[in-house]
Amino acid sequence: MQKEITVKEVESTLNEYENIEEPIIVKRKNKSDVVILSLKEYKEKLLEMDIIKHLQKSEEDIEKGRTIPAEEVFKELRDEFGY
Repeated sequence: MQKEITVKEVESTLNEYENIEEPIIVKRKNKSDVVILSLKEYKEKLLEMDIIKHLQKSEEDIEKGRTIPAEEVFKELRDEFGY
């Protein structure tokens, strides 16, 4: 569950947490809100987004027929690497 705080509470909140385990939303008056994430969570989110992007591209390739039969791929690998 995320936590919402004001800009004034940011420093004291960050200092009180040993580890940030959930997103912290900083509410700003008349400006866009800001989200604080741990570096670990940020990297996980980036990886998730990258995986989703590749899956979407793969689905598009399948829909548009941009695929190669598995037998052909394995034959090429056997021919190239001798397996």
